[in-house]
Amino acid sequence: MINLPKLPFFSKQKTVKVQTVEELSNFEKIKELIAPAGAQFATDYFQLGNLFGRTVFILDYPSFLISGWLEKIINLPDVFNIAIYFVPVETSEALKQLEKQLARIQVQINERANKVRSPELEAAYKNVESLRDLLVQAQEKIFKVGCYLTLYEHDKQSLDLKTNQLLKNLESSLITAKSVMFQQKDAFIATNALAFDPIQILYHMNSSSASSFFPFISSSIVSNNGIFLGVNLQNASLVILDRWEYENPHMVILARSGSGKSYTSKLEVMRHLMLGEDVFILDPENEYKSIVDLYNGSFVSLSLRSEATINPFEIPPVLPGEDPLDIYKEHVADLINFCQLLLGEQLSSEELAILDQAIQQTYVSYNILPTSDFSKIEVFPTLNDLEKILASLVGGESIARKFYAYTTGNFSGFLNKQTTIELDRRLIVFGIKDLPEILKPIGMFMALSYILNRVRRDIKKRLIIIDEAWWIMRQPFGAEFLLNVVKRGRKYGVAVNTITQDIEDFLNSPFGKPIITNSAISLLMKQSAATIDICDKAFVLSEGEKQFLLQAERGEGLMITSKGRVPLYILASYAEDQIIRTRPEQLIALRKAKERVNINQK
Repeated sequence: MINLPKLPFFSKQKTVKVQTVEELSNFEKIKELIAPAGAQFATDYFQLGNLFGRTVFILDYPSFLISGWLEKIINLPDVFNIAIYFVPVETSEALKQLEKQLARIQVQINERANKVRSPELEAAYKNVESLRDLLVQAQEKIFKVGCYLTLYEHDKQSLDLKTNQLLKNLESSLITAKSVMFQQKDAFIATNALAFDPIQILYHMNSSSASSFFPFISSSIVSNNGIFLGVNLQNASLVILDRWEYENPHMVILARSGSGKSYTSKLEVMRHLMLGEDVFILDPENEYKSIVDLYNGSFVSLSLRSEATINPFEIPPVLPGEDPLDIYKEHVADLINFCQLLLGEQLSSEELAILDQAIQQTYVSYNILPTSDFSKIEVFPTLNDLEKILASLVGGESIARKFYAYTTGNFSGFLNKQTTIELDRRLIVFGIKDLPEILKPIGMFMALSYILNRVRRDIKKRLIIIDEAWWIMRQPFGAEFLLNVVKRGRKYGVAVNTITQDIEDFLNSPFGKPIITNSAISLLMKQSAATIDICDKAFVLSEGEKQFLLQAERGEGLMITSKGRVPLYILASYAEDQIIRTRPEQLIALRKAKERVNINQK
């Protein structure tokens, strides 16, 4: 009988039972599902199933790294893994190494004592000395940094092409990168989420240079307070805007028709009301009626047949610390612009002097002086009184005749009556759709003036939305008044939204850019090819931003603030979306149906 040696391959093997998928544990099932069919690691690439990959490491960096240099790599549309390792070095050990390096540099400088000086060696000596000082003062630390990128493609040829593109992209930033040779398996492990670096290709850096590796430098608009507007399309963070954090709370919204500007505005109204802020809206198309009833607001229809009237001669009350004379002069200046808006022309200097004199005499006829307590005056003069005073002045007869249409003619009753409305609700909408086109700028001027006068009485956070602002800006007198409202708004706790789709006219107006300058927040939504260059001049857009605005979908826009620029998608809840999209007649039908249900239940 032959005795076989006790070797493993001569020993009797037990039968190994292969487990079925059903018999595996949950963890093992997951591994079986996600694991590739097989893996093959070659010299400078690897293959996982049908997927090819290659790991690249960064070998050398320039003397100075620009902050955010890694972002342009991360933002590439390719699929890849990136791993960055930071290994802190003890300061004492780093100082010893720097001291040895300094000694070597000093020896090289001494060897060149009788030769032409070497600027490179002198610069290196100063840099090492400076770094030693910063380490001793604990202003810097030393790290060993490793950076690896693993690329993936479905065939070897595409992988080679993508690798060359990445290496050239890095070279444009003076960064040298190479493909890992003979260690693709270890490099693949290094770029997985295992926090394990088997290849250890590390580069010594101080903390200032290492901080430039932070990959995400995209802007974000997130406040502890404020309202949620949407999602940042760049990094998927939330856009939470608090207007009152900025130097002023005003916003300009520029967008072409159908891009979602009214949707955005309505959403903002609803969320400001949730915060307890009052909202006033100038609505040229009666688009906001759908939310008035829901929030128990007031819809003031300004028309030739409406009983709601505003007296432009009403002087606002004087606040504590204000001079009545300043308020009086400011109001008279607004009235002069208002009269020029009515006349549709720029008066001569002589005519302006006569108009100024007539306005002051009109107030005197009601015993209203610049030093009066305006809050106690119950009856103010009207446009009819000004017309009579003008007719009695030498040179004022021709001006008085131009007011005929508004005092006696077809438009009488609209401007020449005492104020009959009160701002006693948190949401007030002034609808001017029913006004003739010639009167719409005048209606917006009067409503805006009245709102500003009323909010002065009780200063708190309020929002004024001026939709289709170009109506009031068609004439320079209205545009100048709007600019003054924007400038004075913060003083009275008012945030102004200026919205328009007439972008070219708005930006070419001498008052358009000042309004933008005095508004800390701008929201650009979809633009046309005809307006994108004008927006570029006003907001200094990058090529990427211009392409984004040209191709933006409904609800997408670019928000520009002092904190940065954020591409965002306006996002509403399901309930908010249903309210915003519901037409007024549908809301009325729903309300009547609800009333019938309540009656039946009783």
